[in-house]
Amino acid sequence: MTRRSVTCSLLLSLSLIAACETSPEGVEGGGGDGDSPDLSGIVMEKDELQGDLNKASSIAGKEGLIKQEQAEFLELSEAFEQRYGKKLDGVKLTDGQAALLKTMLSAEMDVSLQGLLQALLDTRDEINKLETDIDDLKSQLPTPDVVGRGDAHLSLATDYLMKNHGLEKKEADRLARRSLLTDNLAPGMEVWHFYTDGVYATTVTQGTAKVSPYFLNVRAMRTLKKERDEAMALAASLEAEITVLEATRDQLRADLSSLKVRHEDLKIERDILADDREVLIAADESVWYYIDTKRSLRRKEIIAPAGIKLKDWRPELFVDKLDLRDDDTIEMYAEDFGVKRINGIKLLPDGLWREDRDYSVSITDSGRKAALQLDSIDRFKNEAFVVVLK
Repeated sequence: MTRRSVTCSLLLSLSLIAACETSPEGVEGGGGDGDSPDLSGIVMEKDELQGDLNKASSIAGKEGLIKQEQAEFLELSEAFEQRYGKKLDGVKLTDGQAALLKTMLSAEMDVSLQGLLQALLDTRDEINKLETDIDDLKSQLPTPDVVGRGDAHLSLATDYLMKNHGLEKKEADRLARRSLLTDNLAPGMEVWHFYTDGVYATTVTQGTAKVSPYFLNVRAMRTLKKERDEAMALAASLEAEITVLEATRDQLRADLSSLKVRHEDLKIERDILADDREVLIAADESVWYYIDTKRSLRRKEIIAPAGIKLKDWRPELFVDKLDLRDDDTIEMYAEDFGVKRINGIKLLPDGLWREDRDYSVSITDSGRKAALQLDSIDRFKNEAFVVVLK
């Protein structure tokens, strides 16, 4: 047989390996110590149940070892292809083909090729041994549930307890929830159920699935960690934003308080301005006057000794005013000025206003009452005059 024939025969043995998981995910999913991470913390009450559960756990461990052997086999196959430029593929070696390969290995003169092929063969033998061990363990255990698309561990557990042990749904659900269930299942995985005297346990092995339960749990943990880190980063960002918003809020509150104070000040200023405006309007629409008799005005030196003319202009005299918007008449009584009668009225400064044109005078009650009516209202606005009683 030529080397090419041997190679082709050897390639046939790799089909079983190619059918198994060969991705980095599958390699990562294996565990070399044979322990199942899904069984930690369970305290078993029955030795028989514990023994069955240990066997199922051993299956999971051997599946992990197969993954490691498969990974090593692939690496050796790649090394073979790089060294000799020939690709290994095909189906599983028969016993005769394996014996022939061993014979050729013993006669192979190229030590490096011989060592490589021997490593390939040893790896294949170890995989076969592990597969045989798994089959032997499975033969000692109840048939597991093979996970289909959409199956959940809880529903598989409750269905098993109800159908195989006649438990009511409520009790089955209670027992199932007390065991170590996982949400991370993939089609082809095997779910093992064990029940003895009211105690239920379960575990999951890879079976024909492309990934192991361990890998799915690790991936879920990584996803949770990533989501947690993203949430923490978002929380930190939001906390920073909250700090900024709180500072902005405090500043706005301070500004609002300042604006309220300013608003009150402006209202006061507005009221003052309104009062001032009213005063100015009233002043513009009013006329100020001072009334007295001619004799008293001379004595006070307000008018000259001779004639009826102002001697001195005294602004402080004009405290009385008439709002021309409301009234246009000033009434006077003789007794208020210490005289018996009023014979006439004259306005000073002289010449600014003319009687019977700008104003008119009426004397009644035998001179005891006089009335000064302002006719030319606009000529008297914001002015002041002295009323001389004759």
